[in-house]
This record gives sequence, structure tokens and C-alpha cells, in this order.
Amino acid sequence: MSPRTVAVVVGVAFLSAGLLILLLPSTTSSPAGFPVACGNGVGLGFDAVAVKAQGAALVEICARLRAGRLGWAVPVLVVGALVAVGGLVVRRRSPGQHERPA
Repeated sequence: MSPRTVAVVVGVAFLSAGLLILLLPSTTSSPAGFPVACGNGVGLGFDAVAVKAQGAALVEICARLRAGRLGWAVPVLVVGALVAVGGLVVRRRSPGQHERPA
């Protein structure tokens, strides 16, 4: 397997992992022990009114969980995109390009 192919595969793997980190929902437990849906990294699936009804502090806990997810997902996405695009854009050298012209 060529280094370009490896770079593209690794980049796509990082990109996929970043999307999963960003889009999978996170939960926490209420003081009563019931799971509370905090939504995903961008806040989809989060109902602040329902969470506040179970405990006022849970809104802040969910916000920290989402911020943590976002803090991990964005760098992984960026690194994956850069590696994948870099593997696609960089040209393969022909065997004669290593030599200097006389």
C-alpha cells in the first residue's frame, strides 16, 4: 500500500471518528439515578426545560459534557480532514524527479 493511500485511509478514519464523537448523544445521571439525555456535541437532542425539571444543576453538567465533546471532536475532525486532503492532493513523484539536472 502506498503512503498516499495510507494517509487517506488514516485521514478518513480520523474524520469518521470525529463525526462519531460529535454526533453520538451523551447522557448523565440525575440525583435520583435516572439517565438524562444531554444531546450530542452540537446540542441536538437536548431539552433544557425537561432537564431543568429534573435538577437545575443538570443543565450546567450537560453544557460541560457537550463542550467537552466539542473540544475533542473538532481537533479530530480537522486533523482527519487535513491528512485525507493532503494524501489526495500531494502528487506522486516519478523516479526521475529525485535527480538534479546537470
